[in-house]
Amino acid sequence: MKQFFQKHWLPLLSLIIFGLIGSKALLHQGFYTSHDGEHQLVRQYIFDRAVNNGHFPPRVDRQLMNGLGYPLFTFTYQFPFWIGEVLVKFGFSIPDSIKGVFVLTYLASGITMYLFAEERFGKLASFVAGFLYVWAPYRFLTMLVRAQLGEHVALMFIPLIFWSLNKINHTRAIIGCLSIAGLILSHSMVTQMAALPIGLFFVFRLLEEKKKLVLLKHALITAFLGVALSVFYLIPATVYRGNIVGLNRTFYAEHFVTLRQLIYSPWGYTFSVFGTENDGMSFQIGIAQWLAVTLAIIIILIAVILRRKPKNLLLIPISLFCSFTIAIFLMTAASSRVWEKGVSSFLIVDIPWRFLTVTTFSAAVLAAFTLKHLNSKLLKISLTLFLMGIAIYTNRNHLRVNKYIDIDPQFFTHYKGTSNSYDEYQPVGTSEALRKIENLPPVQITEGEGELTLVENLPQKLSVKIENQADVIVRLNTGYFPGWQLLVDNLPQDIKRVLSDNVPQIKLSSGNHTLNLWYEPTLVMKFANILSLVAVAAITRHPIKYLIKRYSSRRLL
Repeated sequence: MKQFFQKHWLPLLSLIIFGLIGSKALLHQGFYTSHDGEHQLVRQYIFDRAVNNGHFPPRVDRQLMNGLGYPLFTFTYQFPFWIGEVLVKFGFSIPDSIKGVFVLTYLASGITMYLFAEERFGKLASFVAGFLYVWAPYRFLTMLVRAQLGEHVALMFIPLIFWSLNKINHTRAIIGCLSIAGLILSHSMVTQMAALPIGLFFVFRLLEEKKKLVLLKHALITAFLGVALSVFYLIPATVYRGNIVGLNRTFYAEHFVTLRQLIYSPWGYTFSVFGTENDGMSFQIGIAQWLAVTLAIIIILIAVILRRKPKNLLLIPISLFCSFTIAIFLMTAASSRVWEKGVSSFLIVDIPWRFLTVTTFSAAVLAAFTLKHLNSKLLKISLTLFLMGIAIYTNRNHLRVNKYIDIDPQFFTHYKGTSNSYDEYQPVGTSEALRKIENLPPVQITEGEGELTLVENLPQKLSVKIENQADVIVRLNTGYFPGWQLLVDNLPQDIKRVLSDNVPQIKLSSGNHTLNLWYEPTLVMKFANILSLVAVAAITRHPIKYLIKRYSSRRLL
């Protein structure tokens, strides 16, 4: 790897510089208004609280949803906040940590694209691929308008998965499975969409590979271990999906776009709305990207007609062009029947235009293919400068945020939302009346009189003492979700039997009492955690042995 960076330092440094230019708006003091920016800040705060309280991996937090609690990290992505947590522990504020994750993974995505493309298309072509991958309208939309952190981070891993399939060896398998896990833990919807180009790429790799069975084994082991690493998240999110309200399964119908919008649509900082006339954000793929794809298909057609290229050299670009075309189809209303009969039934993808992720990736690689197959060096340099110039010019107004704002630290401690626009992880049976009560206390006596003393009031634990002279009914205002446990006077209770409006209500006789409510991972969660740990052990066993052997041999010398 060191030799790689020594050999390719100039294009890599150039990608970093252009990446810093593209993300310079985030180097400004303060945070910024955006669609999901507030959500990302809250999630990092909640994640940090969970880690500080020993709740890892985090599952629930009692502060959210008006203090009723919310199983946020049972269902939402986690990996971006792992990165953010490292920055927090180094002393960065929550807003700066979120911006730092955006910038670091933005730069990394250009490098990972270069790493994949360089093996097939050479330095110059791969530099252009990396450049167009980061200088695409959808990248700026995701980072500076939507602040969709998970989707943004996921784009760093897609090129690495392709790179892991380029060749067959142990290192590629390890990087591949780590990348698959990173992709899943960054954004499950992007994972499902990325399966399209990854699957097509693998099929065409099988066609061009001589050692087909070896490649198949390599891919299956990589995929299996990658999924196994992430089952601590996947299994609970799947098993307990029936315990939450969930997304509207026909939401997709409101967010189809037109081909015209994909070619050009005005830049904006508001939202995607029903129909195509009043959208307040842009869905353009990018003029430079369209040009790159057009040139690539021309080269493919000429090569096929004139038989100038071996078929195996065209397999990969054809797979990417197919991915690009299918993604466009799935973003338009022409695919409504496909969504109705297939996509919405088998995939959890809420918005069709999220497939811009696929077009952004495919167009970048096809640009590299085009440059690789130009015979003239002058033509290559001219096209490179032309595509870069077009990308810079057409994105010149996309490099800024709507407005900078300061975040009051008290915002986090007083936050009572869910960090989801549609509260889709709300446990079934949650009382809407309790959700509407301002300053809802964590515990209250609903019948009778007594004195309450809060002993512990933590994200995953509540402990209270009650002194009452007569019978009382005490309500613990924490909504039930699988994993919550209840002790009354140190005696375990069947929490489901004392639920009313999905919160525990306990009748107590006169005297002194203690109530303890805490969250404990379910057997399903514990089993999933163990599976992921076994996968970690399987992946690290050989590399650790290799490092020990190498270190020991150096000591002997």
